[in-house]
Amino acid sequence: MRHYEIDSAHAAARVLSLALMADGAPAKAELDCLQRMHALEEIGIDDRLFESVLRNFCEDIEQSIGYFEALNYDLPSDLVDALLDEVRDPHKQGELLRKMVEIAVADGCLSAGEKHVLARAVALWGEHACGPAPAQPNKLF
Repeated sequence: MRHYEIDSAHAAARVLSLALMADGAPAKAELDCLQRMHALEEIGIDDRLFESVLRNFCEDIEQSIGYFEALNYDLPSDLVDALLDEVRDPHKQGELLRKMVEIAVADGCLSAGEKHVLARAVALWGEHACGPAPAQPNKLF
């Protein structure tokens, strides 16, 4: 798995790639959501660079966890954590977590892989990435 500089645009792009690929393949609704949010512009990259990061991510996953596991996108927690750990700025974590949630629910379905990735982000990044607690607690999943 290649490494990116902590809090870099590449690291953020890979986290968005992780959200897109958590259920095995990006749905059109998820890609449309990414565009609608202007997520790439907000992290400072263009479509071409994002496509490169996404392609590299897919290649790294296939090599890291094996072909059949990669097809199911049954991503080990330690691998997901390592990718998420490249974003350490709490503000960036919060912004990315919000974008990850929007991407995950854009197709109207929250898969087990998406739940897993979002749960790992909350576990690793902590409450500071989730924003202030609501007056009435609610469940994300």
